[in-house]
Amino acid sequence: MIKLDNIHKYFGETEVLKGIDLDIKQGEIVVIIGSSGTGKSTLLRCVNFLEQANQGRITIDDVSVDTQSHTKAEVLALRRKTGFVFQNYALFAHMNARQNIAEGLI
Repeated sequence: MIKLDNIHKYFGETEVLKGIDLDIKQGEIVVIIGSSGTGKSTLLRCVNFLEQANQGRITIDDVSVDTQSHTKAEVLALRRKTGFVFQNYALFAHMNARQNIAEGLI
């Protein structure tokens, strides 16, 4: 389960994520769509420990996503519970969708 409560992210004076709330149950597949520059990738980077939200709380299986309070091994274990695919690149052209997803799990 992934839960986002009141997530805010700023880059300088620009607020990219403005109070995002999301509750994803185990087994659900979620698609995030929007125009370029609206914060989709930033949101996913916050969930996956690649960015730190300025405000709010992200939990994965009831564990808070906070890079300061986790060891590198704990961060890697939590990352294995999530995944995301970029729209155009980072896919292997010679593989189908299932194979591309499975490759990320290895």
